[in-house]
Amino acid sequence: MSSPSATVRTDARSSDSGPIRYAAIAEVVAAALRRRILDGELADGDVIPKQDELMAEFDVGRTTLRQAIRILETEGLITVRRGKVGGSVVHSPTPQDAARMFGMVMHARHVTLDDLAQALRRLEPVCVALCTQRPDRTTAVLPRLREVHERMAAAIGDPLAYIRLSREFHEAIVAGCGNQTMQILLGMVETLWARQEQTWAEQSAADVSDEIRALGVREHQELIDLIADGDDSAAYRFAVRHLEGAHAYPLRGHGARPIDSDPPTH
Repeated sequence: MSSPSATVRTDARSSDSGPIRYAAIAEVVAAALRRRILDGELADGDVIPKQDELMAEFDVGRTTLRQAIRILETEGLITVRRGKVGGSVVHSPTPQDAARMFGMVMHARHVTLDDLAQALRRLEPVCVALCTQRPDRTTAVLPRLREVHERMAAAIGDPLAYIRLSREFHEAIVAGCGNQTMQILLGMVETLWARQEQTWAEQSAADVSDEIRALGVREHQELIDLIADGDDSAAYRFAVRHLEGAHAYPLRGHGARPIDSDPPTH
């Protein structure tokens, strides 16, 4: 089986000349470098080899190589630095990168906040149950939840801080579920929901009383207790009810509004 660079050399010598040929070879070079990034051979923060080295390795011209680098730059996998300390710096893809593209797709399809909330209410309780099932939950899950919970309880009188910490608590549940697919998938949903919060957070801070916020703190404590007890079925059911209540305010005024992948900050 030939190496990626060998494949590029063969294509470079056998293809017809012209823009299409160069574009096709650039895609092959980009694919080879992309795999090195995704496989960890080129780590986050590394600088890819100099252009002359890559041209020699892949047996391509400078124009073709630059096209390949532009492909990776467009994908967010590298950043090209100019000047004396120039070079192409590697960026390993993150859940935040995935959330950005996910948000744009949702935005383009005019998905509503109500639709997003429905998915969140179905997915996050699964993460709660997974946290509850972890045999190491007393060390891998509960300390983080309790630490955020304490700060949230102390912020009842600071509505904007309370909203931020409530979101941090739910993100900690996702992060602690132990399933990487759910962490990435639901992490995208959570990130997009948090972006939408910007549009109603200040109004919510004015409209929602300290008593309602205190109720949210008590419900989070109940979730912590259920996770600690290891009762995944009860924890799942309680999480569904909790999220339905927590979503009541934003959905009442904003549920029919299409999602904005980059809502304005206030």
